[in-house]
Amino acid sequence: MIEAKAEWKKNYQIGIQVRQFELSADEPPKYSGQDTGMMPTELFISSLASCFCLALVYAANKKRIKINDMRVDVSSEADTKNLIYKKLIVKVKSSNSETELESLIGLAKKYCYVSNTISQACSIEYEIDK
Repeated sequence: MIEAKAEWKKNYQIGIQVRQFELSADEPPKYSGQDTGMMPTELFISSLASCFCLALVYAANKKRIKINDMRVDVSSEADTKNLIYKKLIVKVKSSNSETELESLIGLAKKYCYVSNTISQACSIEYEIDK
């Protein structure tokens, strides 16, 4: 089980703790924040990019393919009326051959918790903890 704790500090600033790691979330000034950290939506996109990048490296290790460099860029198309992303675009950049990358992407899709969770619409339960 993974647990994250988000604690309100002031204005729109949030302190986040996972295991021994801490980071900050905030909103930019155009959304009434002070820009002291990434927006939660940016953290969401970052989690997809980082998880898929790790899944690619894991897949490469399983297939014994040497990776010299790997980068995953994720961009989004927002539906601002419904406050959701209607599309996420994952771009894989590497000096490895296109054939190798295609085989890695296929396998990495199986190992990426974040993309699997998003694509299968995980249920969310809300509770009050007194």
